[in-house]
Amino acid sequence: MLPKWTLLAKFAVVIFLLLPVACRNEEPSPPSRNIFYEVELVSVNNALPLPMPTAISPEDINVSVADDTLLSPSLEATYSINWDCMSEHCQFDSCYGTATSHVRSTLDNRWLEIDRRVDWNEGCGKPISWLTQVDRYTGQERYPTEDVLFQFWAGAKIRTAEQEITLPNERKVYVWCTGPTQAEVAGADGWISLYDGEVCYDVRTGMLVFMSYIKRWVFTGVYEGKSYERAFFGDSETYQQLLESTNAQLSYVEE
Repeated sequence: MLPKWTLLAKFAVVIFLLLPVACRNEEPSPPSRNIFYEVELVSVNNALPLPMPTAISPEDINVSVADDTLLSPSLEATYSINWDCMSEHCQFDSCYGTATSHVRSTLDNRWLEIDRRVDWNEGCGKPISWLTQVDRYTGQERYPTEDVLFQFWAGAKIRTAEQEITLPNERKVYVWCTGPTQAEVAGADGWISLYDGEVCYDVRTGMLVFMSYIKRWVFTGVYEGKSYERAFFGDSETYQQLLESTNAQLSYVEE
């Protein structure tokens, strides 16, 4: 006969495996929209036409045209993405992706209209693409939202370099970071997604250089007569994104 502690351990394992199946039908896969990654644009619709300003040359009002822009109309950037899932319910154990950004057009000589796209390795997920606008002089996104933990382009800020990040080409970049940052998102059937991560930006342009987070699922509720309060059963995923290459003038470390 097996010892009592052995029987209890086996019973605990059975409950551990059955609970996520019974309460959560989600099959984790590489995210296309999540609180750490996606930035939604806000459109503005005015009922009345806006008055058009009178065109005046810069010389007539004693100003000069700024030509020291942070971001070029030819801006391009490529990132590598690693996604890993630690749960028996995952569609995939790990996936690899490539994120690209390039300027589609320039609006009013100020706003860079940037196409962003993510492609996953075969079988892992569908391609994802969206459009955003960034101020070429400040590096700030035009319509940042408040319901996400970061913007992809944080903008030029007076920030002290906190650390250095080495890119795949061995060049080092001075960055400042936001983390650690936490958030939680309520799901169905008593499940909550907990996020814990960090985002690092280039000191000069405010462009994202590195992002990493872990997402954990916890359960609050009653299952088979037993109550649980924010119980963690081991289901989690990690997401990392690193700048691979860009033609932007970053704050590189001079060797």
